[in-house]
Amino acid sequence: MRLSNFVEKEQTRPHEVVENICGVLVYVRPELRDTVRDTLSAMPGVEVHQVTDQGKMVVTVEDADGHWAGATITSFNDVEGVMSFALVYHHFDSDLEGETAS
Repeated sequence: MRLSNFVEKEQTRPHEVVENICGVLVYVRPELRDTVRDTLSAMPGVEVHQVTDQGKMVVTVEDADGHWAGATITSFNDVEGVMSFALVYHHFDSDLEGETAS
């Protein structure tokens, strides 16, 4: 799924989503990897798990108060040193799943 489609669908989801987790592979300029890691880590809902010397990062993004995960991922475009990123995993659960109408 293209990221723009993901972001569009994400904003139309019900508000009862209790878990929204995205796995993202981020490729950055190697000489800026520490700065980019710090910038991404400071974003709400973002956790950087691994950084290589070549500038590859394994990142998870979750919804945070007032910040949809998809919109946060899209904002990676604005971080100096980020060359590309790919959504490689997405999972969400709502508290409505598994419930049946009575």
